[in-house]
Order: sequence, then C-alpha cells, then structure tokens
Amino acid sequence: MNRTTQFRRKLTYLTILVVMLIPLYLLGQPAGGGSDGGGRLAQMRDEFDISESDLGEISPASETMKLASLGMRGVAASLLWKKSHEYRVMHEWDRLKASLNNIALLQPHFDKVWEFQAHNLAYNVSTEFDDYRQRYEMVREGTEFLTKGVKQNRKAPRLIWYTGWFYGSKLGLSDEKKQFRRLFADDEVLHENLREQGIDVEGPEALGPFRKPDNWLIGRLWLNSGYDLVEAGIPIRRQTPINFYETGPKWRIKHAEAIESEGVLNDQAQEAWQRASEDWKGLGERSIPTTASFTIKMGQIGELQRRRAEAIEEIRKIAKPAYERAQESLITTLDPVIQDALRTPVEDRTKSQQSIADNYTGSLVPDLNTVAREAAPNVRLRVLQLVDLVKDLDERITKTDGHRKQINYAYWETLALAEQEERTVNARRLIYEAEQALSKEGELEESIRLYEESFEQWAEIFDDYPILVIDDSAQDLFESIRDYMKATDSDELPEDFPLRTFVELMGEYGDVNPQMYEEVRKTQQEKLAARKAELAEEERKREEELLKEEAAQKAAAEEAEMKDEPAAAVEEVTEVEESAEMEEPAEASESEASEPESNEAEADKADAEQPEADSGEESADESPEMTEEAESGDSEPASEVEEVSSESVEETPAEAGETAETAEPTDGSESVEVVEGS
Repeated sequence: MNRTTQFRRKLTYLTILVVMLIPLYLLGQPAGGGSDGGGRLAQMRDEFDISESDLGEISPASETMKLASLGMRGVAASLLWKKSHEYRVMHEWDRLKASLNNIALLQPHFDKVWEFQAHNLAYNVSTEFDDYRQRYEMVREGTEFLTKGVKQNRKAPRLIWYTGWFYGSKLGLSDEKKQFRRLFADDEVLHENLREQGIDVEGPEALGPFRKPDNWLIGRLWLNSGYDLVEAGIPIRRQTPINFYETGPKWRIKHAEAIESEGVLNDQAQEAWQRASEDWKGLGERSIPTTASFTIKMGQIGELQRRRAEAIEEIRKIAKPAYERAQESLITTLDPVIQDALRTPVEDRTKSQQSIADNYTGSLVPDLNTVAREAAPNVRLRVLQLVDLVKDLDERITKTDGHRKQINYAYWETLALAEQEERTVNARRLIYEAEQALSKEGELEESIRLYEESFEQWAEIFDDYPILVIDDSAQDLFESIRDYMKATDSDELPEDFPLRTFVELMGEYGDVNPQMYEEVRKTQQEKLAARKAELAEEERKREEELLKEEAAQKAAAEEAEMKDEPAAAVEEVTEVEESAEMEEPAEASESEASEPESNEAEADKADAEQPEADSGEESADESPEMTEEAESGDSEPASEVEEVSSESVEETPAEAGETAETAEPTDGSESVEVVEGS
C-alpha cells in the first residue's frame, strides 16, 4: 500500500464524516425562537412538552451531567442504577438518595425511572425501619419523588396514573394503613407540595369524614387529572385502557370501606357508598378503547344483548321456514334427554325439563348463514343485513363481557349498591359495637345481643346479594361469628342460626363461591320450607283433634241439658200459673174500674178466639202476636212463659184446651192460654 492509496482512503473517510454531520445538524439544531422551531429533535421536544424551557426549569446540574457523560447518558444511568442497589443493601440511605437524584438528572423524561425508584423507596427501603413513623417518612420520600417526575413529564398519563395509584395503595393497603392514613391526614408539608401540583386538598372531593385530606380521595384526584389529559388527546402508553380507567372509581369504593373500618358507620358512610356507586356507573358509561376497531361501554352489555335478540327475532319472523328447519337440525344434535325437554309442550314439562329448557333456550340459535342461504329470495337481502348486524353485536358483546370479567365489574357494581343501603351500614355498625362491647368487662350479654341482631341482618343481605360472600368483609364476618361462639361458650351453632349456610361453606371451603352459596342456600331454604310445612301440618292435626274433643264435650253437655230441660220447664210453667192466679184478679179489678168498656171488648175477643185455641189450630207464627196481646194485659208472667219452647212441653190439643180453661184470668187475658196452646 503506497502513500497515494492511504491519502485517498483518509480523504474518503473525511468526506463520509462531513456528510454524516449534515443530518445530525438538521436533526439536532436548537430552536431559535419565534417561528424557528429548530431541528427535528427540538420540534419533537416541543410537541411532547418535554423541553426544559417549556417546563420552566432549566436545571444546570442536569445539563452538566449530560455533558459530563459525553453523550453516553444511558451507560452512566445504568452504572448509577447498579450503585443505588448496592447502597440500599448496605443501608447507606444518603448515598442512595444522591444516586437516585443523579439518575433523574440524566434521564428526566424516562418515566420508568421515576416509577421504579419511587417504588424502591416506599416499598423496599421503608421496610428496613422499625418505627412506623420512619417508614412513613420513606413512603413520603417516594411520593415526593413521583411528584418531581410528574413536573418533568406533564404529558405522561401513565406516570400521573401511577402517582394516584401510589397514594391510594401504599398508604391505604399496607400493614400500617391505620397509622399511615392518620399521619397523611396531618402532614402539612406533603399537603403544601400537593397544592403546588394543583391538587385541591381542602376541596370537598379530597376531605374525609373528619374534614381532613384522605389518601384515597387524593389519589382519585391524581387519577382524574390523568383522565383529563387522555381526553385532551394524549395517548395512553404502556398500560391497558380498562386498567387505567377503573382505578379512579375503585378508589372511591376503597375510601368507603376504609372509613367504615375506622368506625364511621352513619350517614357519612352511606353517602360515601352512594358516591362510589355513581362513580362506578360513570365507568360503565365511559367509552373504553379496545384492540378492535370500536370502543365499548361496560354498562351497556344489556342493551347490546337486547338488540341482538331483536335482530334474531326479526330473522325468525321474515325467514320462518328456513329458521325452523335450521333450528330443528340443531336440536337433533343434542342429547336425547335435552331433545325431549325442548320438544315437550310448556304446560306438560316437568320441573327438570323446564330447567333444561330454560338453560338451552338462549343457545338454540341456528347457523344464521344457513338461514340466509335458504331464505326466500324476496327477503334474503334483509336477512343478510341482519346476519351482519348480529355478527357485529356478537363481537361487541364478547369484548364487553371480557372487559367486565377482567375487572369483576358486576361484583363491584353490586357491592356499591348493597353497601349504600341503610340496613348494610346498620349491620356493620352492630358488628363494630359488638366487638367494642366484647372488649369491655360486664357487657358480655350486650355484645351477644348485638351480634345476634347483626347476623339476622347479614342473612337478609346475603339472601338479596349472594355475591357479597366473596367480599373481603365476609372473612371478617366469619371471624366475628367465631368471637360470638366464644362469647356464648358454645362449639356448635343452633339449627336456626341465620348464617348457618354461610358458616358451613366458609368452614369447609374457606372462600365461598357465590354460585355455590346460592345453590346451597336454595337447597337449605327448600329443606327449611319442607320442615315448616311438616310442622304446620302437625299443628293443624293437633288443632283438628282439639276441636273434635271440644265438639264432643259440647255435644255431651247439650245432651245432658236437654234431658234436664222438660222437668225444669214444667216447674216453671206451674210457677207462672200460680203467680198469674194470684196477681191477675187484682189487676183485673183495677182495670175494670178505669176502663170497663175496654175490658168488655177484650172479654168478647177472648170468647171469639177461644174456639181456635180449643181446636189446636193455632200456628207458631201467631205466637208473637198473641204474646204482644198478653203484654197489653199487663201480665208479667207472659214474658217468662215465652221462654218455654214447644219442644220442652209437649201436650195434646185437648190438654192445651183444658189448661187454657183452667188458667183463664178473670180479665180476659189470653197470655197463659196462648203459651200453653203453642
């Protein structure tokens, strides 16, 4: 190789370097202000709002670190990352913090740096301290580190979301959550830092029941600011939308659970659950992006299913022959028992057949493409349009149902509805008061009473909302039942214990499946109903036997009375006759002195009616009239004689006539004669 060749090679290398500098200059040219946006990198910094000048803080230390690394910031950050781990293991906390600050200076716009190191401080470093106050200080260091990251990355929804998640999860779910929540509520330094970030810590959306900032609600405010950023057009990166959006409403639920565990069991707790339910419904109405070409709303799955059913019903109507043939072909592929249940008329189905039919009715949709091909030509186009609509709805339903199951949407929705009821808050209050009374001397009976009252209400709640048996509070309730058994000094629960089914399942399986609980509960209810029916039948038989005995005793008493009545009636009549003979002459003489004409008329009337009495043709219907006539004669015995029935004194017409003649008063009164004749 001669010198000419070497010179040419060097000249070629120099030319290549000069050419490469041109695109680097164009890409990295700084912004000149005004309309001069600079190179492509400067334009991208402006677009994503990560320029130091845009952030309002130009850090000399950061720029110095970048220059000192000679453009190898990634290498320098990796070395510092390794050193920070060594400092943590060696418990050199000051050097650890310095290393983290240097990493942040080198890579301020790499949000994973802020997330990981904040987690490192709050979750790993804090556990190295014994005093919970020192642990809280490390947690606060982590939250402040995250806040700095948000200031450096204003258009990073994921980092904002992580900050909101951090405030709720670390402060509200750790083992020291009771102490952490109290320290956070009184931490004025951290509150001031939050104010600088635009978080309204004194607003109604941030204050708990004691009018102090609540960590769950503060975290929710952070999350809401991230939601606003996404709605402004900033895309979500490194996170699924469903997980991104469900955290805010769930923090409302966690806030309500937290204040109840702290003894706030009044209208404030009920209101907290109502707001949580509203937030969860708002999540159901939010449009969630999916991997498909459409968005979904988790609260509208019922509407999608209704539209699908209407489309299939329209296909069945306009292409009925083809639809029925395809459906019959589908039925023939099923098990013979299922075929028999489906083909049996509804009115003739047994209970098991009806259950089978109910389970398969919704799935007996034939191949709609086959129905469209075999449909009549005049409706085929419409059927094809409906088939495409059903396919689109099926895809949307599948996506919606998958997202609902991913976050257990139905459970949280039901929980928020159940917990906002007054009886649920009252049931929790009774458990809380029972536990407080159990810890005091001399209040054992009161504790047992409160426990029993609470268990009755929980049984009603579980009957209406079986899904709540998988709630975290179900385990707490199980522990409360154990405390109740200790208080009553009993190893067994009574047969009529309200939560017996729940206890049996929890004791056998630990975690109760809602479907299992509902099935066992129904079986238990059927057994209980059958037992109640047996007891009611036994009670009915006992009542019937008692009624029969009472009727027999009454009949025997009446028979005895009827045997004694004739003799008593004869004696009574005799007494009446004697009394009439003694009293009526005086009354008659007095009447004759005052009304002679009236007495003569009555005597004539008595003579005229005497043959009728003698003939014995007088009817029972005339006896009341005769009694009234007897009363008009001022005869007192007449009212007593009326009580004597024709059954108690049986006489022949002749005897009645003789009696009438013998007992006829001098004043013409017919009272005795009529009674004896009747």
